[in-house]
Amino acid sequence: MITKFTMAALLATIAIIGTANAQRTKKFPETKAEIIINAHIDTAFNYIVPVDLSLIFKRYKRLPAVVKTDENEIWFKPGLTRTVYFDDGTTAKETLLTVEQCQSFTYKIEDFTSQLRFLAKRVEGNWQFTAMENGHTYIEWTYTIIPKNFITRFIIRHFILKDINGLLNNGLLIIKENLENEE
Repeated sequence: MITKFTMAALLATIAIIGTANAQRTKKFPETKAEIIINAHIDTAFNYIVPVDLSLIFKRYKRLPAVVKTDENEIWFKPGLTRTVYFDDGTTAKETLLTVEQCQSFTYKIEDFTSQLRFLAKRVEGNWQFTAMENGHTYIEWTYTIIPKNFITRFIIRHFILKDINGLLNNGLLIIKENLENEE
């Protein structure tokens, strides 16, 4: 027989489990930029992975431009790290996580010295490459921002994500122009 106490405990347990599952399944703020480039997939991939960040990250609204990095090796080997220097004097640490030749690569950005240090734990970047007909390449570039808490998640979603998307789209347009005018 179920008593009132047992029923209340059961309902409380279900509520706690439901809340925990809801918190785990809430998506982090994320933005994606996509483009089709008139370049063969291996050409696009081999240009983009080690690209000089100062060529593609120009100042966008409130977001600073990249001026340089301090890498010592060509940026192609998982595990490599580099410091990224921005035109406002701030820095961040970037680590290359995975490289799957002509398919994808991932990285994380953390240890921000900018105001982002108060909002985000890290940014996770993911590039996906798909070969298309006639030697074109479809590219998806996703940024996932891991916030410090639910308040900063709200701030990132509603005040920063749109600018980050603009920054990524500008970068893709620069890459497209550079690759398509190279030939």
